[in-house]
Amino acid sequence: MDIDWIDTDTLYEQIAAASDPAERERLYIEGFVEPWRHMAQTDDPLGVGRQWNWLLPEQLADLPPAYHALKAADAWQTGKEALAEGAARFPDSGIDVVTGWLLLGDPAKADPVVRGYTGAMDWIRPQVIGQYFTPDAGNLRRLPGLFVHELHHLVRGQLFPFNPMQATVGEYIVLEGLAESFAAALFGEETTYPYVTEFSEADLDTARRVMAEGLERTGFALIRGYVFGDYWAEQMGFPAVGMPLYGGYAVGYRLVQAFLERTGTSIEAATRLPAAEIIAGSGYFAA
Repeated sequence: MDIDWIDTDTLYEQIAAASDPAERERLYIEGFVEPWRHMAQTDDPLGVGRQWNWLLPEQLADLPPAYHALKAADAWQTGKEALAEGAARFPDSGIDVVTGWLLLGDPAKADPVVRGYTGAMDWIRPQVIGQYFTPDAGNLRRLPGLFVHELHHLVRGQLFPFNPMQATVGEYIVLEGLAESFAAALFGEETTYPYVTEFSEADLDTARRVMAEGLERTGFALIRGYVFGDYWAEQMGFPAVGMPLYGGYAVGYRLVQAFLERTGTSIEAATRLPAAEIIAGSGYFAA
């Protein structure tokens, strides 16, 4: 698996240097929108940027604070190196090339619970995004983990294609738990998503109990409630199940960690195992 790292810092510089708004928009569409247009169901030429809350051309007449913070942190090089290291762990993934993007989100449109950053991957093409709204010391140290988390989803998807309407809650939490465990294995637990480690014991007990009762449930709207929690269920309109915020990530990570510790399996080998085997072998819900 090779990495095609997009130098989006250069793209942002070119857009900011364009004096004409029409030229700025043209560069933006060609550089950012076209490679991701298939992810937005809209005729709006900037639709994918609006849908994912990217900074838009009119906001890039000057390079924004987030650009300067990322540049000062050498974030583009860090992201590139992280993806390359992650790819090297799966030389036989069946993926020829993964494209990596580091993008700037609009801080005015970011929900505070995302902690100033997020990630995404493309289920149609092998592409991954790290997106920063408000870079700070806390989320910048998580940048390597962010990129290999999304990369892991691509690898896992080659082995066990994820059908959102048929997948179970258990399969979904294993998907996220494996990705977070891959980040921790490569770069340390401090690079995992904040809600994986910053989770109270009371919330963890609740999340574990609710999850145990719903492992076999299906339906994409429903299973997202188990993974993302009641807060996002209310925001996005899917069913609430009594789950604390990002409880599926917290439980999924601990479940996978329990499996790795009990069996001595490497994260690379575990990636190739069915979710049901990982859940059973973890003993997480039996304890």
